Amino acid sequence: MLIETADGVIGGRNNPEQLIVASNDVAASTAQLVAASRVKAALMSKTQDRLETASRAVTNACRSLVRQVQDIIAARNRDENEVVDYSKLSGHEFKVREMEQQVEILQLENSLAQARQRLGEMRKVSYQE
Repeated sequence: MLIETADGVIGGRNNPEQLIVASNDVAASTAQLVAASRVKAALMSKTQDRLETASRAVTNACRSLVRQVQDIIAARNRDENEVVDYSKLSGHEFKVREMEQQVEILQLENSLAQARQRLGEMRKVSYQE
């Protein structure tokens, strides 16, 4: 899934945020695998040691990928943001823009809360399975 997502980002079909989610999913799945194998592995198992070393490498690679993607997103956001000299706006224009910004923030917060609620419901179902 991570490879398909990365290919989609390169091809313009996916966005960078999807790559972050896929990378975090790989790291989480790797941690789950290691935790499950600890239960089954023999004490002082060399195979378990190698698995844990590989897991750390995967986690570090995922962390590095996420940082790089976040840097790309930040650079993209800097390029897209218009630079406005707010000191040159009239009092009315300034207040209108301020209120528009507050409305946008509230809309985004509501969307975020709804998305978190949906994700929580999805995770409840997956835990029950």
